[in-house]
Amino acid sequence: MEFIHLENGVITARIALLGAELIELSTVTGDTVLWKKDDVIWNRTAPNLFPIVGRLLNDSYTWKGETYTMRQHGFARDQKFEITQQTATSVNLLFKSNQSTRLQFPFEFEFEITYTLEGNQIQLTHCTRNLTAEKMPYSVGGHPGFALEDPLDQYELHFSNAFQAERCLIEGNYYSGATKTMNIEPVLPLDFSLFASDALVFKQPPFQSVTLAHATKGKIVSVHFDSLDAIGFWTKENAPFFCIEPWWGWADSLNHSGNLAEKDGMHWLDAGSEEKLVYWVEVF
Repeated sequence: MEFIHLENGVITARIALLGAELIELSTVTGDTVLWKKDDVIWNRTAPNLFPIVGRLLNDSYTWKGETYTMRQHGFARDQKFEITQQTATSVNLLFKSNQSTRLQFPFEFEFEITYTLEGNQIQLTHCTRNLTAEKMPYSVGGHPGFALEDPLDQYELHFSNAFQAERCLIEGNYYSGATKTMNIEPVLPLDFSLFASDALVFKQPPFQSVTLAHATKGKIVSVHFDSLDAIGFWTKENAPFFCIEPWWGWADSLNHSGNLAEKDGMHWLDAGSEEKLVYWVEVF
């Protein structure tokens, strides 16, 4: 596997060409805040989700009468990207549609991810270009997993503001349509009971940053964004990682028709147009 190394004197990053996946992120004197993946527990570190976020009902959809199959979170995370531009503190990584992707997603596109170091933050920009002669639906998202040295109940989420929001409840990887009201004041102590039925998900989140902190040792990382369609928080029981997932899109609901043109949460790009969606990870 080929890697890119970025450094700005404050933080360092290592990125794999496979999936354009961020593998390590740390201060120049510290260990990575990302967890070190383990194929037995979870075989990813910070995958990029494209052209869908979450899982399709029956792992398939229809488009103009044809049926296509696609795995959860799409195919970009398993594709090799190419370097189009690189400096000591930034890199542009590009992936283009090909014969294999057309079998799963019948559109011509370019998907480019730019990593840029800015002080103690790394900026991730997802740029999607529609090269098809018609509108193209798509979703995109991040899925970074951060290392936990202690049991989950010793950690907290600190939100940028107090809020009341509806948690979207999940049944077997899909949204049931039910919700649960949560009041965040603005600190949420973590424990595994929060994730007993899968991820904690808020659509149209009413905050612009969230920090993973140890209850006694302080802040670890913050994830910042200008706007999101949804955000997910996820871990596995007794796993040494915690994921903060910024999404522009989400998984299917149990009552979805299966028609991609009717799928909730999709972005639609006009022919020949592009869209850039950004989030930042701040390291403490």
